[in-house]
Amino acid sequence: MALSAEERRETFLRAVTNEAVASFAIEGAALRAEDIEASVVASLAHRGVEPQRRSDAIATLMLEAREGQGALSEDRLFRWHQLLFHGVDLEDKGRWRSFPIVIVRGAWAGKEKVLYSAPPHDRIAFMMQEFLTSLESDSRPVPVRAALAHLWFESIHPFSDGNGRIGRALVEYIFAQDAALPFSLSRQIEADKKGYYRALQAGRKAVGEYIDGTAFVLWFLERLTAGIVEAEAEARFLVLRNGYFMRFANLPQRGEKVLRRLFAEGPRRVAEGISAGPYARIAGVSLATATRDLAELEAIGAVRRGTEGGRSTRYLLSIS
Repeated sequence: MALSAEERRETFLRAVTNEAVASFAIEGAALRAEDIEASVVASLAHRGVEPQRRSDAIATLMLEAREGQGALSEDRLFRWHQLLFHGVDLEDKGRWRSFPIVIVRGAWAGKEKVLYSAPPHDRIAFMMQEFLTSLESDSRPVPVRAALAHLWFESIHPFSDGNGRIGRALVEYIFAQDAALPFSLSRQIEADKKGYYRALQAGRKAVGEYIDGTAFVLWFLERLTAGIVEAEAEARFLVLRNGYFMRFANLPQRGEKVLRRLFAEGPRRVAEGISAGPYARIAGVSLATATRDLAELEAIGAVRRGTEGGRSTRYLLSIS
């Protein structure tokens, strides 16, 4: 009942798609998941072809980061920036920013609170070379290395825009050199977006002549753990689904279609079971036919009748 090759492919596609969509969502930007997934599939089939649409370019970036192949260089980061803003008119696209950046909080001009002043733009080339050299020789555990690299990159803030998204792709790249993350870390970051920005602020505080990044590393490890727990639950759910359809290998065609739809909607939907109304809508049949179908599924043991009566009768899936 392990995951098949097709299921591993689906898991990979879901992880890459979720990572792209969530990374953009952290910055308040929206991507259509179906566009990104289609572009990931196309990019896998046509490697080396220059992207035509922005979704294709973003998919290319995510795949390059997730493969972790080759050295991380200035030229690669420039390429990632160009891919990220493919077809977008942006100042300093594909090169280091040429102006100062100050991150503020506040709705009115003149009354903002300065949260962070990025290093002067004329020092970026030197600082990024130092960053890339140090990253190449860093021998700390992968999670710590990835956390500190993200914090360092965000603190330099080398690009005119997209630093957060490039910085999170950088995390994917670092993990991929050891083993690609089996889940979307950006989705975990989005779940605690306020904590993310607080941890970045806390990790930038100077202690004497050094920056103590402990606060950010600890927060990062917590999010990493949450992602691992979620990925494990998703894998267990897929194995549970496979086991169910192995036990009931000869389901009526219409009933199997409906039950697979429930599994596709996730664990919570499966736990809710199904009544005649939703069954009828999914299968495209009348209520009377839905009721007969559910009775047939009950007779073979695939579902069991809940305690409700009448039209509200709910059938629960017979899963262990």
